[in-house]
Amino acid sequence: MELVVEVWRLDAWATVLDRKVEAVALKMPQRPTSPWWAGAEACQAEARRRGTTFYLVWDWWVRQSEEAGALKTLAAIARVAPEALVLRDLGLLKAARQQYPDLKLHAAGGWGCHNSLGLRQAEALGFSRVVVAAPLGLKELALMRRQSSLPLEVGLTPPCPGFTGLCMLQDYLGANCDSCGAFLRRSRSPAATLFQTLEKLVGLAQLGVEAVQLTGEFFPEEALGQVVDLCQAVKEGAPEARLQALAAARQVLRVIEPGMDAVLPGFKKEGGRELPKVPAAKSGIAKAQRPLAMLPEGHLWIEARSFGEVADLARQGRHPLIVQLTPENYSDFLAQHRRWAPWRLIWRLPPVIRESSLAFYQKAMETLKQGGYLRFVVSDWGAVALVRQMGGKAYGDQTLGVRNSQALQMARQAGVARVCLPGGRPADWRDLMENVPKGSLWVYRIRFSGHKFFLSRQGRVLS
Repeated sequence: MELVVEVWRLDAWATVLDRKVEAVALKMPQRPTSPWWAGAEACQAEARRRGTTFYLVWDWWVRQSEEAGALKTLAAIARVAPEALVLRDLGLLKAARQQYPDLKLHAAGGWGCHNSLGLRQAEALGFSRVVVAAPLGLKELALMRRQSSLPLEVGLTPPCPGFTGLCMLQDYLGANCDSCGAFLRRSRSPAATLFQTLEKLVGLAQLGVEAVQLTGEFFPEEALGQVVDLCQAVKEGAPEARLQALAAARQVLRVIEPGMDAVLPGFKKEGGRELPKVPAAKSGIAKAQRPLAMLPEGHLWIEARSFGEVADLARQGRHPLIVQLTPENYSDFLAQHRRWAPWRLIWRLPPVIRESSLAFYQKAMETLKQGGYLRFVVSDWGAVALVRQMGGKAYGDQTLGVRNSQALQMARQAGVARVCLPGGRPADWRDLMENVPKGSLWVYRIRFSGHKFFLSRQGRVLS
């Protein structure tokens, strides 16, 4: 099992390499400068000299306006020649496969893989390893491994306690996981973080995953070397030795706990970036640019919170209705399925389908297919694979991360019929809309208290 230590600062990689870890992963900033590239090349050369695997992590989505600069960055990465490039954006994946076929590609934690269908999708797209940063238990990981042979790299200290691939802060607020992670690191107890890391590592060592990832930023620099040593001892030792390593962690806490106040006394004071302020909510409900009654039938979809609400909305108009596919809604639907026509209902799959829940959704979707219900709103790539498997039509939500025309082409090849325009103002994505074929996009029209209105018309926002 490979121990990968991810570092975000160039001055931290020397500490990691001194501990003789199997691999170091250097996370790239959004806009690398010349000094940063020089430091990355020095890190790669030193890692090669010591026999340590060197990865570069590019865990960002690339906007259409950033595509040209991203291709130049990709060329610079090829010159650095890491053992593998860890990617999230599908447009970058396509460019890397075409221009640098010898460069190995890993799916980043932000890409979002939550079940074995996601692993199969990653393998079909060309990834040779998947980083699992989601909070999945050992049981779920074991079930995933039984269904796929694609190597896994499991995060020990993920930057977010939730499912990072579903986060929309970057589009709506301009924030990213670096900012969130800095606040999270300051609020977390280093003692609790260390023990959770080691306990999870014990379980993963027994499970036998191919690699584990330790995020070095969660620990102060003066204690990082000792934390890595503890992880090495747990990973390499016999079961009884692993328990001794957990006991030895108590001694390390004497170094870590006092150091936290000196390292992170104040986020802003230490030069970190603050999260952008959330604009104050405006009173009232946002007005549609065109009255709902004037929209053509079929171009407006109305989403309900429950199947009971679907019945109420059906009496008020002839627009298609979106309903979540849950055991409760599915049971209510079966009791009255004869009164519904397939064109009236679009089913939304949950943002995360755990491996242990796949059987229900596969069975339910097979039943829906027999009734002619083939349209589904999907939030991650495992759900895309599930819809494609049953021959349905997938409408990708914003969380698929399609932010440029190349990513859209990859999504269409993967079986996505249309993708949702990212969050923010439509004007912010005008360049994307002008560079994709008509009929490729849909968009949230109005969002308020439980209802979500959608429309699409040949890839353009109606006004």
